[in-house]
Amino acid sequence: MLRFGDGRIIRNPQPQDSLMDGHTASTQDPTPKDYQSRPGALAWFFRKSRDGWKRKYQELKATLKSYKNHIADLTKSRQQWRLKAEQAGERLTALEAEVADLRAQVAAQEDKKKRMRAVAR
Repeated sequence: MLRFGDGRIIRNPQPQDSLMDGHTASTQDPTPKDYQSRPGALAWFFRKSRDGWKRKYQELKATLKSYKNHIADLTKSRQQWRLKAEQAGERLTALEAEVADLRAQVAAQEDKKKRMRAVAR
């Protein structure tokens, strides 16, 4: 299909060599009128289209920002819980060592009492 600047359209153009023979293409249609829209209708359509993609972009931007904030909050919370867990682990280790020392002291005192009783008899 060929479209010329003056509005002519040739649907099935003939090869160039047959046109040069002096024969005209027999498949030419009468010049159809191009579709035309009122400028106001076009402006309304384009404004509506622009507003639609702007609204979609702004909603996606807001959603992305909320996701980023949520991720930042979760990351911060996870770091706090990790710190608390590490501190609790350190405290547990210290308390277990203290309990072991106290048990050793109790065992030493019981041995001392047993020796004292054995000597006293």
